[in-house]
Amino acid sequence: MQIRISDMLDNASELIEENKEVRNITNNHRIKKIVFSEIYCIPEYTVIEKEERNMRKRIFKVMKWAVLVILGVAAVLTIWNFICKKAERSKIEAAYGTAVEVNGHNMVVDIKGKDNEITIILLPGWGSPSPVLEFLPLAEELSKDFRIITIEPFGYGLSDRVGEERKISAVVEELHGCIQKLGCDQYYLMPHSLSGLYSLYWANTYPQEVRGFIGIDSSVPKQSDEESFPISMVALNKLLAYFQKATNMLGITRLCSIGNPKNAIYADTSYPYSERELEVFRILAMDFAYSKDIMNEIGNMEDIMESVRDMKFPETVPVLQFISGDNCELMETWEILHREVITETDKSEVLRLDSGHYLHFERKQELVEKVREWIQNVEKDLYILPFSEI
Repeated sequence: MQIRISDMLDNASELIEENKEVRNITNNHRIKKIVFSEIYCIPEYTVIEKEERNMRKRIFKVMKWAVLVILGVAAVLTIWNFICKKAERSKIEAAYGTAVEVNGHNMVVDIKGKDNEITIILLPGWGSPSPVLEFLPLAEELSKDFRIITIEPFGYGLSDRVGEERKISAVVEELHGCIQKLGCDQYYLMPHSLSGLYSLYWANTYPQEVRGFIGIDSSVPKQSDEESFPISMVALNKLLAYFQKATNMLGITRLCSIGNPKNAIYADTSYPYSERELEVFRILAMDFAYSKDIMNEIGNMEDIMESVRDMKFPETVPVLQFISGDNCELMETWEILHREVITETDKSEVLRLDSGHYLHFERKQELVEKVREWIQNVEKDLYILPFSEI
């Protein structure tokens, strides 16, 4: 294209020079007009191309302003969220429970049914923003017959953040140290989800103390051998956690929960939480969920799974497993794996309930009634009469 234009200009110049010799000015103007009209007709930049280029510029400009607006809104929300977080910190100080010093840090526990003889220790699933408030409906029902101790491990709820590696041995020693401080040496472990692995390790470390195990759709060894999704459950939990942390940091969770704290939490909707409890739960879920300790815990998940891979409960520890029907549909081996960890066969049971992972929300009353019946059966052989009806 450039060669054609230059050739045309050269030819035009020659013609003009020739015409100059004959003083033909009219022809010179005519030659220029023809040549330059030809040049403008060459489709180097057609009208359509110019319109497309201008359209791209307009689209880019709109996109640039849209990005700037989004960044501006995100910045405003983040600053607003940060200010609210600082202002609300005082609302959760000593909001519930009792602090127990363990290894120089405070671990928060909540105790209900203090006058009852038999103790059940409730342990949370991974990432629970407030184990005490999450288990509150279940703890209140069970406390009619048992002494219920809900423990918030380091990094959870109101317990201290310690910034140490969350190895299974360290976590179990911390939890055990807590109940020792409470003077408790005989108890049932009742974990949800991930804490099932800690409880398995705990029962093998202190079998003389553990009277029994009651799992609420608890995690089990080898469960990662069968994955239900294209990515591992560990990776999926990490992604979900980072997404939640991002929405919390940007203030989106806080914005959605204005006027309705339940939008920020996942809890038993049938339980009449007080406004104070909902507000504390909401703040913990928005501002303190997925702490560094909790994220470190999920980072160590493969090591935790490997530590208990070949473990089973001691023969002296009877087991009651409540498992989710939904998880059984997702994983064909879910029920099988829960049976494989049992060695005491006289009183141990595995009960499948048609529900999701949070059985203590959806099937709470059935759990309570079965736990009462099962422990009563276990304790009879030990000649302990904890219930008035016995």
